[in-house]
Amino acid sequence: MDTPAESASLKSQYAAQVAADLERNSAEHERLSSEIVALRGQLAMLEDNRALLLSMRQSLGGDAAGGATENGGVSGSADGSSAEREVAAVSATRKARKKADAAGGKRKGAEPGGNRSSRVRVREAVVPTLRELVRDDLAQHGEPRSAAEVTAALSQALPEREIKPTVVRGTLESLVAKGQAHRTKQKRSVFYSAVTTDAAADGAADAGEPSEARAS
Repeated sequence: MDTPAESASLKSQYAAQVAADLERNSAEHERLSSEIVALRGQLAMLEDNRALLLSMRQSLGGDAAGGATENGGVSGSADGSSAEREVAAVSATRKARKKADAAGGKRKGAEPGGNRSSRVRVREAVVPTLRELVRDDLAQHGEPRSAAEVTAALSQALPEREIKPTVVRGTLESLVAKGQAHRTKQKRSVFYSAVTTDAAADGAADAGEPSEARAS
């Protein structure tokens, strides 16, 4: 028979063993619980990515591709949530596509290509070039005018356009070179005047005589 001392020693050994086992059980339980939480987070992230990829594939028209991927999802309750998200994503994509198509059709119906091109032609026809503006200014005033006077007149008439004196002077010199304007110099100032239609025609004819003579 065991003595009371032996019984107490054996009981203390059992108690120590149970405490050690309980501590290992608690540590293992805590480890597994943390892993389960991490796996659930990864699973939720995978489900979100899956729904996004499926909606993108649906918007790109890949209905027939990736059938195995749709059937290869996780089992249990995860399959139900994935399916619900897939249906919601596909429905949202189709609604967005229908709205975009309807808006595009309205814009096309409201702005046909013919009307748009005609408006562009009208707008281009209404806005004259700087050469035309300078030539018209010389024709309206008649008397010789300096480049600064022409620039000031055009800037006052068209404040929305940026008209630089150097550009106006270059345009005037171009008109002179083409026989569409006269240039006169008074002291240190240069003045320009318009050329009549008859004078311009005579100048063009004179300019063409040498070439005709060489051709003959």
